[in-house]
Amino acid sequence: MRKEELLEAALRVYLRNPKATVHEVAEEAGISKSTIFYYFKNKNGLERELLLYTIKKFSPWNESGLENAIKKRFEIMKNTPGLARMIYTLLDNLSKTDPKFIDELRSKSFERIAKLLEKEGYENSKDLAILLLAFLDGLAMYSIYMDIDYSKYEDLVLKAFRRLKNEL
Repeated sequence: MRKEELLEAALRVYLRNPKATVHEVAEEAGISKSTIFYYFKNKNGLERELLLYTIKKFSPWNESGLENAIKKRFEIMKNTPGLARMIYTLLDNLSKTDPKFIDELRSKSFERIAKLLEKEGYENSKDLAILLLAFLDGLAMYSIYMDIDYSKYEDLVLKAFRRLKNEL
């Protein structure tokens, strides 16, 4: 089994249950727990790699243009229920065991979005990157507890950022 196949199995399990065990991941992958520990030193290592894999797989910030990236992010939120809950659980777990890793990850995320905003002519791109993620992450968090009509909020976020560009 390749590492990517194992991470895909872990992703399926963690989307269903963000507090999954290594045993559950092994069962999903059809392998032994020792095979998981061959690829990852421990559960923390698995969760760290799963978080990086998930961000790489689902990150919209490499899209051409801010509007496309925002639309892609909403599409991901609509089509991958459980993703926000899984990511927040992993971030919480890893912030306790590896806060430096989480700080670096957060910093890189903000930088990537700020560069996209800057490229499109937004001033205060670092502050706006935080604001954009607050909008999007807030909606993702609420979707854990209630049904969200993403199409309504997608239009609002897009309009807000168009307006910010023109007013700043």
